[in-house]
Amino acid sequence: MRPERRKAVLFLAGDLSGDAHSARLAAAFGARNPACTIHALGGKRLGAAAQKHGGTWIGDTTNCSAIGLHSVIPIYFWARWLSFKMRQFVRRTHIDAAVLCDWGGFTCRQLRFFEKAGVPLLYYFPPGSWRQKGKLRFTYATRVRRIATPFKWSADHLRAAGASVEWVGHPIIERDPDAPDRDALRAEFGVRPGESLIALLPGSRVPEVRVIGPSLAGAAEILRSERAVRFVVPVPGPLAAEAAKVFGAGFQLVSGRASDVLRACDAAVVKTGSATLEAAAAGAPQVAVYDLGRIGRLEWLVLWSWKEIPFIAMPNIILQRRLVTELLGPECRPQKIAAQLRMLLDDPTTRERIDSGYAEIRTHLGGGLPEPATLRTARMLEELLDETP
Repeated sequence: MRPERRKAVLFLAGDLSGDAHSARLAAAFGARNPACTIHALGGKRLGAAAQKHGGTWIGDTTNCSAIGLHSVIPIYFWARWLSFKMRQFVRRTHIDAAVLCDWGGFTCRQLRFFEKAGVPLLYYFPPGSWRQKGKLRFTYATRVRRIATPFKWSADHLRAAGASVEWVGHPIIERDPDAPDRDALRAEFGVRPGESLIALLPGSRVPEVRVIGPSLAGAAEILRSERAVRFVVPVPGPLAAEAAKVFGAGFQLVSGRASDVLRACDAAVVKTGSATLEAAAAGAPQVAVYDLGRIGRLEWLVLWSWKEIPFIAMPNIILQRRLVTELLGPECRPQKIAAQLRMLLDDPTTRERIDSGYAEIRTHLGGGLPEPATLRTARMLEELLDETP
């Protein structure tokens, strides 16, 4: 009798947050299904998860995400090459299912290929799932077998568009039972009695560190002259050298560990994006910042400035009101950042308002759901494999 073939799942993820969430999902699925092989097109975390479970890391998608047209150009040809490699791999390797995580500019362009290849799809973090209002397009809704989305309103929109979708919640609120507590983290980061710890998160891309980093460093120097304060700067490992050029010897740089720094801090300055949601999940009072270089500002003026965009920071988008202060473009300056940090550190009313808003956000992120997002999505993938001949 011929032995039964091992089932194989392919994971696709682009940016750092997608890589982290997909790697967590792949690890959970692999632990529950050790007889399955996991392949990946993703960042280093997802690649490591694939190799641990007997699969192939097809290519590294680190730094393959883009904000604005000007940042698409440098990665366009690399993304085309990764697409070619992935398709060649699927053509010669049997794949029982594929999991797509966000990265809509790339993954949505693979839907027709997977349809022709007969590979059923699970979309984890569907593109645009964070959007509650405006003109919503869900061209992928009926082209994938199952969708696991982090937001309830996203599930409602997609269900109306004909998708088989489930609100699973957001993995960012999942707690690691082995993680050190706040006091242990503060001791590790060298916080002395009477000293405040401020987290500075300048971004996960080189241009962000170069443009936003100096404003964060300037604000730090202003506060350093007024009070006892320690600054910790978590950045992705590949950006450590670049961050060291911006932040001098008076700053403690750590590779990764953003969640640990946010749980330990008294206040944070966070580049807009998924990190603002991570700060909310960690309970870190924050000010959200963003700025662009000259080309990016020109693109903003020409293409986007005429659009009414009420909020940029994820906590504000989720609540549809301004909970977190946003300092964008010309507002992202040391003096204004320092002023907001003073308020976060010294004003109990501001901190209470933010804490109350964060509790509301955790509800929107699925805090009351019966299963964590990662576990429920892993079971959805198992269901997809069971129903696929």
